Amino acid sequence: MDATPLNVIALLVVSLAAAAVIALLRKHYDSNLPLLFYFAAIALTTMSDRNVNPYLLYPGLAVALLLRFEFLNKSFTKFIGFMATVTLCGIIWVLLAEVFGDGTAPF
Repeated sequence: MDATPLNVIALLVVSLAAAAVIALLRKHYDSNLPLLFYFAAIALTTMSDRNVNPYLLYPGLAVALLLRFEFLNKSFTKFIGFMATVTLCGIIWVLLAEVFGDGTAPF
């Protein structure tokens, strides 16, 4: 790992994503951590050369916003929570591959 400021910021964003995943796994769907993570992730990707696939980033944001609705069915809420967790884990994987790999995104 090259300890550049950009890599350290990326690791901080990854730690925020890990906290959001823990909140989602504990069924705290009313938590603002996923939305805070997506704000930080979009800011990181637009202000740096870290490339997270937009087909992974923006649907994850949409799923996190959809999770905030209180009138969803219980099984549909579990499915949306699962999709939010999967997208967060995918973004964690991409950012960690950029930090600890050769600096390019896996996809």
